[in-house]
Amino acid sequence: MIESFFKNASIYSLSAILTRGINILLVPIYTRYLLPADFGIVELFMVLASIINITISLEITQALARYYQEGKNEFEKSLYTSTAFWFTVMMYSFYLIISFLFSEDFTTWLLGDVNYKLIFILASLSIATNGIFYFTQNQLKWQIQPKDTFIVSLINTIAMAGVSISLLVALKLKVESVFIGQIIGNLIGAFIAIFLAKGSYKLNFSVAKFKEMVAFSYPLVFSGIAAIIATYIDRIAIKDLLGLEELGIYGIAYRLASIAGLVIVGPQYSLMPLVYKYYKDKDTPKKISEIFNIFIILVLFVVGGSIIFSREIIILFTTEAFYNSHSLSVILVMAIFLSNMYIFAPGIWIAKKTKLVVLITVISAILNTILNYTLIPLTGVSGAAYATLISAMAAFLLFTIFGYKYYPIPYKIKELILSFTLLITSAYGIKNIFNQINLFSIFIKLIYLFLIIIFIGFLLIEKKHFEKVKLRYFFNNLIINEICEN
Repeated sequence: MIESFFKNASIYSLSAILTRGINILLVPIYTRYLLPADFGIVELFMVLASIINITISLEITQALARYYQEGKNEFEKSLYTSTAFWFTVMMYSFYLIISFLFSEDFTTWLLGDVNYKLIFILASLSIATNGIFYFTQNQLKWQIQPKDTFIVSLINTIAMAGVSISLLVALKLKVESVFIGQIIGNLIGAFIAIFLAKGSYKLNFSVAKFKEMVAFSYPLVFSGIAAIIATYIDRIAIKDLLGLEELGIYGIAYRLASIAGLVIVGPQYSLMPLVYKYYKDKDTPKKISEIFNIFIILVLFVVGGSIIFSREIIILFTTEAFYNSHSLSVILVMAIFLSNMYIFAPGIWIAKKTKLVVLITVISAILNTILNYTLIPLTGVSGAAYATLISAMAAFLLFTIFGYKYYPIPYKIKELILSFTLLITSAYGIKNIFNQINLFSIFIKLIYLFLIIIFIGFLLIEKKHFEKVKLRYFFNNLIINEICEN
């Protein structure tokens, strides 16, 4: 089972890396054809899509994941799938009808100008088709078809990118091109996913199965909403307080910062299954700590690089209208890491205290909301970045504190704090001293980055921790090694 998991997870991770990579490569093209306000519109509807996709179908796809494999035979499995699918299609159809009937009112409310009505309609179609694609893609995961999931995800991304760029460059359609590309990519991806699902979709609907699944899934909507608020309240507040132009600049900074999220893909897929299997072994807490020390060196390398090369990255990927976002991306890189590092504090999940997960998520959402609406009026768009960072840090600390209560892990707290402080202060110092963009400055920054990481490595990792026998099973199963093997 463990071996199968890692093989499947490596495919999912490779898929995430490729699709995110393509989306990142689109940034230089988008920023050369779209204004910050245009990008603000895209970001606004991305937030709206996240909220709608969580609520409108009552997270029934998560219930399908729970019940599908328990089906007694292929017919019962297809009955679960078909019931959930047709409910999803019905709800998104209802959403589109409401959106079309009240398109002028919604357009004025969201964008402040009824002339954006076509953009609103296209965005609504994009949200609906994305919800259906999300369902069909997930179904391939529930059926344990990782290769097919990878193929569908890649086709969806390539189709979306190809159509969007063609319309943007050739026809100068601006924001419309982005949503049209998403619609076509979603439809193509959904049809292929249904075809690859091996006959799971039928013209059947079971009221009994529907009630069973919704009873399981509807509570997840509330925790999902809290998670969305914690994730997207910064963009909602910027739109509310500063407008679409500032939202577009912030959105570019967030997209570039999200590159850092690729670093944590491997541990997210790899660590928790191993912890669940071996948490009773007395050496497991120490091994988790050792893995964390190795992982944090990579994190600090990325954080340090994002600080000293922030201007170079922004200039490389964007145009002058977005240059002011370079300082935001650094803060958001740290926030993205902190918001995903809860996997190294597994005590809550081991103890099955999932209500604490909801509580911490809600606290993070409330704190993030308060901080955004407090800091943005005082410091502008940077206030949103700091609010996101502080709330992510608070959530990580809560996960760590409660996790330690239920499953103590011997982290090297003093060394970790010293390493982080040393890197942050020295990186900003180097950035301010060598603030010109030229080959000499880049060379000095690279030398500094490797020297500081080597020093931190000696600080965090003792010689005995490099013994291959001790870490072989845990560390060699990280996704990055699986990707190399495959």
